[in-house]
Amino acid sequence: MAFAHPFFLCLYLFSPIPGEAASVYSPAVRKAYEATISLRIPEGRRLLQQELLHNPDNAAALLIANQQDFLTWAIQQNPEVYAGILARQEKRLQQLSSLSDNTVWVGYALAEVRLQIALSKLLQGNKLGAAWDLRQAYLQYSANARLYPDFLPNRKTLGALQVLIGSVPDSYRALLNIIGMQGSIETGMANLKVAATKSNPFREEAQLLLALLQHLVDPESNDAAAESVLKLSRQSPDNLLFSFAAMHVLKKTHKSDIALQVYLDRPQQAGYLAFPYLHHMAADLYLYKGDFSNSIKTNQLFLSQHKGENYLKAANYKLYLAHWLGGQPQQAEKHITQIAKQGLSEMDEDAYAARFVKEQPHPNRYLMLARLKYDGGYYQEALEVMNIMPLRPETIPAERTEYYYRKARIYHGLENLPQAKRYYEQAIEASQNTSLYFAPYAALQLGYIYQDEQKPDTARQWYTKALAYKGHTYKNSIDGKAKLALQTLKKL
Repeated sequence: MAFAHPFFLCLYLFSPIPGEAASVYSPAVRKAYEATISLRIPEGRRLLQQELLHNPDNAAALLIANQQDFLTWAIQQNPEVYAGILARQEKRLQQLSSLSDNTVWVGYALAEVRLQIALSKLLQGNKLGAAWDLRQAYLQYSANARLYPDFLPNRKTLGALQVLIGSVPDSYRALLNIIGMQGSIETGMANLKVAATKSNPFREEAQLLLALLQHLVDPESNDAAAESVLKLSRQSPDNLLFSFAAMHVLKKTHKSDIALQVYLDRPQQAGYLAFPYLHHMAADLYLYKGDFSNSIKTNQLFLSQHKGENYLKAANYKLYLAHWLGGQPQQAEKHITQIAKQGLSEMDEDAYAARFVKEQPHPNRYLMLARLKYDGGYYQEALEVMNIMPLRPETIPAERTEYYYRKARIYHGLENLPQAKRYYEQAIEASQNTSLYFAPYAALQLGYIYQDEQKPDTARQWYTKALAYKGHTYKNSIDGKAKLALQTLKKL
């Protein structure tokens, strides 16, 4: 499963009884946690220091300390600090494992720290090590659930894992079941909803995870998910992590103007963890608007601050587009050359940038502008661009196919479903005897339309057709979405 900036799936927690070493969630730990989850990491460390001096074996405090390290690594991805962070995480895991204070907080901290170690390794590229730690974390969450079934924080994280495992393709899920990691979207969502609706210290986290996962597994819930994360962000204007989550969902649901306003309103005062990726996201939002100068400015700001190897190709690709569309071809070509030279191709957007250089060095200006306008939610502007694109007999098949596909997506966004269906079907027809991804994606979208229209048999036919296409660029992604949609249809 691809991760766009995957740390927001682990946002967590927990104080000694005076005079004895115990792991409980005290006011001191709560304050440290609130600072940490808002990304005021230096403040969180200061607040936690006194607690750890007084009670160094408080599992709650150890967990918050680990969360501070994890968030720092996940957000900044600075390879120079990874070894030190991982060493501290492993040390805390050993300390937690040796505690005689066998309470719910110890068990929960063991699971959370193990999960954060797994995600840290995954971001660093150690997939095998991450898989082992993820399994151990899942087993610990499951044990906690049996021992403490009413402990809502555990249900929050276990629920999120159950949803994610339940949403993977059947072949992978069978393997996960064999190694003791069973998933279910329904069970996971039920666990999350309990944690999101009942009072507990981490209710807002559960609400955030619920919205993020609804957006992931149910395209029909996009508007509700966007409203939920925006509400959380506005209720906690000092929480930079919530600002990021709101930007992420709003951007993915084509609500660019609102996402850009969240960026501009985000907390920017001293004391917050530096978060360069927000500038990269904002650069996309400006690009969608056609504000090429601000897109260039914010991506350059990202590159000047980012220490990691991910998103470098993507940033250079977007800088190429902004310069090229803005009438600066020489600067655009400089960034094309940088795509091959800089960064990794692990993230989806980096992999796309790398493929672009190899496959499409001279894109069609109309199609690119229409695509960007569509991505930003500016559907009418996108349609105006497409309506002036000349479609001639000599138009190459790839551009002709994309012409139909882009028009279908735009009409779909405008909720003109008859026209959307028409152009999706034309895209499929024009894609015959090619490996272009437009046909399987069009089939997937037709499935969504007919499912919304309460025509499950027709929807099933289109989902099955999407799965039948071989050898296209987004095979894993489209197949995963089609299989997830087919699972949903079984319950209708």
